[in-house]
Parts: sequence; structure tokens; C-alpha cells
Amino acid sequence: MKNITIIFSNIKGGVGKTTLCALFASYLAEKGYPVIAIDADLQASLYRHRQREKDVASDTQIPWNVEMLDTSDSDKLVQVVNKLKSVPGIVLIDCPGNLNDRNLAYIYKSADAAIIPISFDADTVDATGIFVKALKSVSSADLVFVPNRINATERKSEEIRQREQTTGYLGLVGTVTPMVKQSVAVKRYSTLYPLEKNQTEVLEPAFSRIIEKLNLSK
Repeated sequence: MKNITIIFSNIKGGVGKTTLCALFASYLAEKGYPVIAIDADLQASLYRHRQREKDVASDTQIPWNVEMLDTSDSDKLVQVVNKLKSVPGIVLIDCPGNLNDRNLAYIYKSADAAIIPISFDADTVDATGIFVKALKSVSSADLVFVPNRINATERKSEEIRQREQTTGYLGLVGTVTPMVKQSVAVKRYSTLYPLEKNQTEVLEPAFSRIIEKLNLSK
């Protein structure tokens, strides 16, 4: 299949971008898509997670690869990103929540799509707006917003109004997927083992919408 590069990013921490990146990689692999995940975050949470799992289960077959990407060396970064664009499959890049690293602009420019996890609190909405403005100044990537870890039982009128208002605004600049409900199942992830049934049930509406929107073909 042709190459498609998808970044996971937002400057607001705690929205679950690394977790969603890993879960989406597993979901794609189980659907038969060739996929590789790139950890471009200084914290290397995704890469370290894979290493810990391999240490415990060294004989387990790896369903998708995880590689580190050093963003501090601009020349090397350009070389690696150019090479990733030639990969015949889906490249997922877990980006740091940082607008101060100028080298990240090259990753943003290379992206075909940006998956942006959000929540509906005021701080996250404001931060997401800032991030989208910065991203659109350097990238033509399709924007896909994933409301993540949402407490679907909240029925206060002000919270419902805030959700509808935010969804309407974001829908003007990109695609908003169905909500990923708050659940213990999606707070944890494995980079080696298949998705659990309850994980798939929670994630399917959002992930299938992403596949549909991006017209991903095998």
C-alpha cells in the first residue's frame, strides 16, 4: 500500500496521545494494515513500554515495530523522516506536546494526517486551539480530533453545551470522531498482545471513523 504518515499530538498533556497511538497501531495491525510506530517524544514512553514488555516476554512475536526518533539533530531528522515517507504502509509518529522545538516543524510538514486527542475542559480546549493554529501554519495535514477519556455519564447542561460547542468548532477545521469513553480498558495498553474485547468495543467507533476519513486501504 502507499505510505501515509500520521502524527499523534497536542500541546496539552494528559489527553492520552501515546496510549491512543499504541492502541491504534494494534488496531491497524489486527485489521491487516502494515504499520510502524515512531516515538519522537523525549520521554520515550512508547519505546520504553515496548522494551519493558519485551524484557518480560522475549519470545512473543512482535505485531508492529517501535522505533525512536531523535528530534535534536535536524539533519538526521530530515534524513529519517524522508526515509519514513518511503515506507509502504502506515507510519504513526507519537510527537511531544511541545511547540518550542523548531525541528518538529519538519515532522508536521511531512504528516498526511494529525490525530489530536482532546477533552472538553476549558484548559484543553484552549490549548488545542493554540496547537491547531500553530500546526496549520506549517502543515496541510488532515486534522482528526478524538474526544478521549470522556465521562459519558455526565449530564449537566453546561457540560453538554461545552461539548456541543467544542465539537462544532473543531468540525469546522477537521473531523471529530465519536467519543472514546473513560474506561480502565483504554487507560492501559500493550504493544505486544492483541486488543482485549472490551478495548475494541470502546475504541471501534472512533478508530473506524479515522480509517474511513483517511480512506486507508490495504
